[in-house]
Amino acid sequence: MLEALAVLGYAISYLGNLSSSGVVNVGGQIFMLVLCLLLAIWQGSVAINFFKGKAFTRAPIIVWQLFQLILSVSFLSSDIAMVKIGAVVSILVAGASIVLLFAPKTTAFLGDRPAQ
Repeated sequence: MLEALAVLGYAISYLGNLSSSGVVNVGGQIFMLVLCLLLAIWQGSVAINFFKGKAFTRAPIIVWQLFQLILSVSFLSSDIAMVKIGAVVSILVAGASIVLLFAPKTTAFLGDRPAQ
């Protein structure tokens, strides 16, 4: 849920900078804004269903975390220190999330194995 809120926060920040000129034209900027909003809604939906104990949520969570890992590794080559720190934090969060998805208590909560 925190990642969904972070993506929503990024979309709101992006909306504030929508009028500034950049490499991407206005159509592309609006597409990116809509894409970020849809991703935030999707992540929020997955988080809510995960907290309800729906087992199908594991796959979209893993896909998102792997996507996050791939992007974070590419950000490690940046010259900006804050970007590198953010990338390392993102890698740690994604790695911990993937490991915790297969923890015995999580699989019991999702109904994959009986509670012990």
